[in-house]
Amino acid sequence: MGFQREVRLFLYVLLSSCTALGGAAAGGSTEIRVRVFNRAGIGRTEMRQAEAEAARVFRAAGVEIQWLDCQRMDCHQVPRANEFLLNIVPDGRTSTDFVFGVAFLGPNGEGKYGDVFFRRIQAACAIDGRNLWRMLGTVIAHELGHLVLGSHAHSGAGIMMALWRDETLHHVEMGTLLFTKDQAVLMKARMGGNEQLFARSTAGKK
Repeated sequence: MGFQREVRLFLYVLLSSCTALGGAAAGGSTEIRVRVFNRAGIGRTEMRQAEAEAARVFRAAGVEIQWLDCQRMDCHQVPRANEFLLNIVPDGRTSTDFVFGVAFLGPNGEGKYGDVFFRRIQAACAIDGRNLWRMLGTVIAHELGHLVLGSHAHSGAGIMMALWRDETLHHVEMGTLLFTKDQAVLMKARMGGNEQLFARSTAGKK
């Protein structure tokens, strides 16, 4: 009980990107394709709810998502330029259980793979009775945001905040935790192949 009370008062979510060792216009919309490996045994209907929430967040930024169900098709080909692979797994190995997902980025800030830790999201939602599928969809959108935006994607506002406290979780519940306008421009520039605009916009970021 004491643990639950402490978590309710100070709950935050740390969502991270992991840098591996080794090697569009402002208007309109673009598209990304996401191959989903549902390794957590989530029902098809519930998974669609989470995907719909993540797609809504991206659509607000002018980016459409096409979902590929890797339980029903072969997803082991090399991903294309605008394709990403998302693993929904029961749990992960991180320094704290407050990490809900991780995106794997190379030294150049590019990456194709992300993991989302379902049981941790499930446990957090059980504490305050939050909408599990909305939370899962928002976490999915955050991790895909890392893959699309590249290195240093965390921000002080919006869905790419590193720490999600009570106020942030309220915005998740209301469906108002979104990408910022600047992030929307960057994502469309990168996925639209406008690397010059993307490079100019991210110059000087650390």
